[in-house]
Amino acid sequence: MIVLPVRGFRANPQATTRIMAIEFSRNITFGQYIDIGSPVHRLDPRTKIIAAGLILLALLATRTFSGLGVGFLGALLLQFAARIPLGYTVRGMRLLLITVLIFAIFQILFFPNPSVGVIWQWGILSLSWSGFELALQTFLRVILLYHLTSTLLFTTPLMDLADGIEVLLDPLKYLRVPVHELVLTFVIALKFVPILVGELERMVKAQAARGASLDRGNLLERARRLGSLLVPLFVNAFLRAEVLTTAMNARCYRGGQGRTKRRVLHMRRSDYVTFAVTLVLISAVFLAARI
Repeated sequence: MIVLPVRGFRANPQATTRIMAIEFSRNITFGQYIDIGSPVHRLDPRTKIIAAGLILLALLATRTFSGLGVGFLGALLLQFAARIPLGYTVRGMRLLLITVLIFAIFQILFFPNPSVGVIWQWGILSLSWSGFELALQTFLRVILLYHLTSTLLFTTPLMDLADGIEVLLDPLKYLRVPVHELVLTFVIALKFVPILVGELERMVKAQAARGASLDRGNLLERARRLGSLLVPLFVNAFLRAEVLTTAMNARCYRGGQGRTKRRVLHMRRSDYVTFAVTLVLISAVFLAARI
């Protein structure tokens, strides 16, 4: 094979570096299942859903640092039991940390009627210890909620999670609530997240290969350039949804009536032990909040 040189073409190493650095799918880990075979993976999905829901309610109800500290100990215990690499979990929190930090700054500056330790105040802007305390509690609570939710998705296959939710919501069928259709919508929405992320990554790389720099300029200019990609992204999403609808109609899909399950859920001894540990952890959170 003879390779002919192309005149007037020069490779841009900076553009090549930017293209290689654009990897959204590596940094967005939410919703991805990691098959490790840990004790948490082997639990019944209903157990994990109920336990996660109870812990979420306990973390939302607590208003003290001591209760959140007990929640952090529970998160470390869950991280150890699930055997998920800590770096993988933290990598998916980068965008969340930046977003929550921005909201925390606004919460500190616009804290209404600071009552404890006013440091500085000018008009509607103020700095106070009560504002710092509330912002820090919100920051820690959001991190714990995200860690618990992401760990649930890391350790549970999406179809098992859907089956567990459908079984738990089964009594609503007597009220004529379309439980199967709602769960199916939830599963499809989660399935579309990595697909849309990969589509956005390909678009950004294509723009960077053509000389467009989406990472330069001020915040408004970056948002304007990135906003130009939203229209083709949503168009592709609607096209995929139409193809999926056609495929379901071609296979005569008619909802959940008369459908059987690939896996029959059974509670084991480890599930009851998990319920006991969850109740102990929730009791410790509320007990620490009163001290």
